[in-house]
This record gives sequence, C-alpha cells and structure tokens, in this order.
Amino acid sequence: MKILITAAVAWFIAQALKMILSFIENKKIDWELVTASGGMPSSHTSFVVSATTMIGRMEGVESSIFAVSAVLAIVVMYDAMHVRRAVGNIGQTLNQMIDSFNKTGKLDIENVKEILGHSPLQVAAGFVLGVSVGMLMF
Repeated sequence: MKILITAAVAWFIAQALKMILSFIENKKIDWELVTASGGMPSSHTSFVVSATTMIGRMEGVESSIFAVSAVLAIVVMYDAMHVRRAVGNIGQTLNQMIDSFNKTGKLDIENVKEILGHSPLQVAAGFVLGVSVGMLMF
C-alpha cells in the first residue's frame, strides 16, 4: 500500500504544480489541469518513478520487482517524450489545417487536443519529483 500511496502523492503534487505554474503564467486557475496530460512536470513520469523508487527502497534494487518497475518507468518516459509528443505534433498540424479550411469555408470541424506529450525537460522534472517523493515518503 505504501507504493500506491507514494505514487498517488507524486501524481497529485505534479498536477498541483501544473496548476500553480499555469496560474503564474496566465493569472487564472485552470481546473482542467487537475486531470490533464502533458505539461510541466510530467505526472506520468513522477507516478511511475516514485513507485519504482519506493520499490527499490522496500525490496532492494537487486529485486526482480524493481527491475520490472524500472523497465515500466523507462517505457512510460520514452512514450511521454516521443510517441505522445509526436501525436501532439500531429494534432497541432491537423488543427492548422482545420483553421485554414475553416477560413475558406470548405470544412467546419472542431480542433483536436494538441498537448499530449512532454518535452525532455518536463519528463526530467517528473523524474526528479518522482525520486524525491519516493525517497521522502514513509
């Protein structure tokens, strides 16, 4: 249960930081950020890295479960930086096409969500947050 609590705390802190950073930048509270993906820091990364850190502390870094968790964390971080970011870039391009078509009156559809992935800095921040929470909990 400690592992799940640690991961949940790391996720909550990451989502709260997203709201705080958005408030500083935009001077308004964006409640959609409570569950939003993308942004600074990566809550997906902090979630899995904090769990991995706690597993390492409880079971040891030589354990099989730590190895499985570390592999999962690496896959999540790779996905956040590459696959989901590429999908976000495609969404951005699609939205530009939609805007262009909407101006000409030939196509009228809504834009798609663009912020799906993370920059390496956002993933690194999530990693540092995850390790910190994993080391400080319990």
